[in-house]
Amino acid sequence: MFSEYKINNLESFETPEHLIFEEKVLHNIDSIIDLVGDKDRLIPHAKTHKSKDTLSLLIDNGIKKHKTSTLNELEVLAECDPETLILAYPVTSIIKAKRLESIVAKFPNTKFYTIISNNFHFDLIKNIKNLSGIYIDLDTGMNRTGILKENVSDLLDYISSNNYKNLKGIHAYDGQTYGVVSVEDRVIDTQNSLKDIRDVEKLVKEKFSINDFEIIVGGSWSFHFYIKEKDIKLSPGTWIYWDISNIKQKELSFQIAGVILGQVIDENKSNDTVTIDIGAKAVSSDPPTENRLKLIDKPNSKLIFQNEEHGIIKLNGDSLGLGDYVLAQPGHACTVTPKYNRAVKIDKNGDASGIITPHARDRI
Repeated sequence: MFSEYKINNLESFETPEHLIFEEKVLHNIDSIIDLVGDKDRLIPHAKTHKSKDTLSLLIDNGIKKHKTSTLNELEVLAECDPETLILAYPVTSIIKAKRLESIVAKFPNTKFYTIISNNFHFDLIKNIKNLSGIYIDLDTGMNRTGILKENVSDLLDYISSNNYKNLKGIHAYDGQTYGVVSVEDRVIDTQNSLKDIRDVEKLVKEKFSINDFEIIVGGSWSFHFYIKEKDIKLSPGTWIYWDISNIKQKELSFQIAGVILGQVIDENKSNDTVTIDIGAKAVSSDPPTENRLKLIDKPNSKLIFQNEEHGIIKLNGDSLGLGDYVLAQPGHACTVTPKYNRAVKIDKNGDASGIITPHARDRI
């Protein structure tokens, strides 16, 4: 049952349950270290796991620099004493700037950085005491956040006019590569992003003297295409748990470590459907409905509708009955984690071996 996912004593779980398979997480850690080589080049995003348990495991394996999106992630994960934490999300209010300053003061052993893409962001963080520095957040084509290359010069002039000395480098998330299955197309996109990055790097170095200039780039669909650029730090996100969207990248060997255990709670034989207890509150709800989950060992079954606590599965020739357990691989691992106050850890023998707490699941 459930192919390579061995789970003992299914009846001991109260579904829906978030399960994390230890051996698959360790496989993913070993895989990314083997792929990149230099652990110091890795700055993974903590948004996927949000956990001191998982962060401590990564630090123990030599990955000591990390990125976050929320101030709560930043503060909670700082308790693990990482070498570096980067708030990869713009500060946009005085109250957030003050909280960032208090976090920096609270954890003096960790170096803290954040990103900016305009004068407004810069003015809010420029006077934060003991902040190690800032990165210019560059928009290379996702058109979500970040500054366009042609506008960087004016921003650099503004930073210089304020006599700011802690400009660290460039941050770029090329999320436009997400879902592009073609390796060739992603390579072309990352080469275009790299050209923009190098152009901005030249601009920065013309205006500022930075001894330890740093470039952080990439996401789960692109980070590995920058490996040959030895001066660039790499920033994947979903790799630690992986999911059915990311696994379409056949060139990467990560395994889906986080899954949801559910049960069939009702059936409608005339419609060839069953209802499972994996609703929108139990699995990623940002992909289109049919892509939110995949039932292991049920290749023809499709999720066709969801409510808060219900998921309707069209069987299409697969067999499921009342009370049957199902194991679902999520469409987006990052949005599953905050739906649960803990995940059950499953060891290589299929036994529950503890819990993994998403300590930073709350935004505040």
